[in-house]
Amino acid sequence: MPNKIHHVILKKINGVWQKGFVLGEIKKIKLNNFAYSAIILSKSKNKKVFGYLFTSYALKFLWKKIDNFEGSNYKRKISQVFLTNNNKVEANIYCLNE
Repeated sequence: MPNKIHHVILKKINGVWQKGFVLGEIKKIKLNNFAYSAIILSKSKNKKVFGYLFTSYALKFLWKKIDNFEGSNYKRKISQVFLTNNNKVEANIYCLNE
């Protein structure tokens, strides 16, 4: 999300932030005495996780760096993202690595 911990990687590239959601739920996890949130994808239309989608041509050059930043507890997956302008797009999101 803009101005969150991941922004340190993304702030150096041009891109667009858009509000949207994925179907799923948030699970709280604890790693090394710190609490984190993780997405668990779902097909239920009753469970939505709201956030931001960052779109940039330059992302394809940063996936390895972002994957390393996220660590082994998260896995990058392709998911359908529903945008607030009623469009749907396929996008990479990070989910709990179960």
